[in-house]
Amino acid sequence: MKRKKRKLFYGLMDKYRGEGVVPECAHFGECGGCMFQDISYDNQLLLKKDYVNSLFQGLAAVDEVSPSNPFNYRTRMDLVTAFGKKGLRRSGSYRHVVDVESCPIMQVRSNEKFMELRELLSGIEDYDYLAHSGYLRYIIIRQARFTGEVMVNFVTAEPDNRLSIKLFDFIDEVDSVSMLLSDGLADLSYGPVYQTLKKGFITESFDGIEYMITPNTFFQSNSEVALQMYRRILSETGGKTLDLYCGVGSISLFAASAASGVTGVEMVQESVDAAIENRDRNGIENVNFVCADAADFVKENSGSFDTLILDPPRSGMHPKMIQHIKEMKLDKIIYMSCNPATCRDDIKALEDYSIESFEAYDMFPQTPHVETLALLKRK
Repeated sequence: MKRKKRKLFYGLMDKYRGEGVVPECAHFGECGGCMFQDISYDNQLLLKKDYVNSLFQGLAAVDEVSPSNPFNYRTRMDLVTAFGKKGLRRSGSYRHVVDVESCPIMQVRSNEKFMELRELLSGIEDYDYLAHSGYLRYIIIRQARFTGEVMVNFVTAEPDNRLSIKLFDFIDEVDSVSMLLSDGLADLSYGPVYQTLKKGFITESFDGIEYMITPNTFFQSNSEVALQMYRRILSETGGKTLDLYCGVGSISLFAASAASGVTGVEMVQESVDAAIENRDRNGIENVNFVCADAADFVKENSGSFDTLILDPPRSGMHPKMIQHIKEMKLDKIIYMSCNPATCRDDIKALEDYSIESFEAYDMFPQTPHVETLALLKRK
């Protein structure tokens, strides 16, 4: 977090931290995964409401932050294996790893599988990301909330599967297992799949629409909250619709029934391939996916759409993208964001639009993060 944002959050934490709240996790305070387990969940929601309203003062306000299950909600956990430990980095320290024995924000089945893997892989060489030597870098566990399917990916520094014997029985207990390569100096928890040990994907289901999730594709970290937000987006979608930063097509396909047609744009080819597979699996005929840089696409197609759906990365949108969007002269923009600060800045820059509705959702309980959804209408 930037300094100003951090100062605001720490001030609110002091305001809402009460007496007698016992953290659910034995690693709380040491592990950097959670910040709020010593704050009651009701107060977490109030804290996030105050934070969002402080950021958007003069622009918009929320009456509440829509709640989530406070624990057992995560659809993905990236667990680092280094220095003889398997877990998450220590709070405030990149150089140290907390040996996590159990994690309460993981879904139950994911957590159980991680605990099994801790024992199964105890003799496997891990990776020293400071010295850039070793073998196993990450264990990635993904679980679809509504289907219960579990994917396990192993990220290694060499394209060499040393795990098969260890995983012989374990593979039967999960739905997908893949080996991913990350052989550079950068500390990455993703990479090309060099061996699929089982299936290579899992599926999630939102109101009857099935999504295929592959090892490197993005999917929302809290499916229950994402579904709430997608239903709201559906209710505001209409006409020819453009979905930028569309990933595996989750919003495009969900909103398609309310649109005359949807074009989803994504620059990662693996995600576009998954989006096309998702469209064909569901038999949805009025959606098209394009692999392209979002700004380049908008520049070349400025007059073609009625509704724009945005779900950009945490960094928000580049000024050139904002200028291209202004030139589109759209009637309606639906802006979903995982970073209220950059969302605010982007909306301010879109001065031709006013906020018709604004909502906040607790996509990430126990953490400072909060998701927002803004409906913008052309003035």
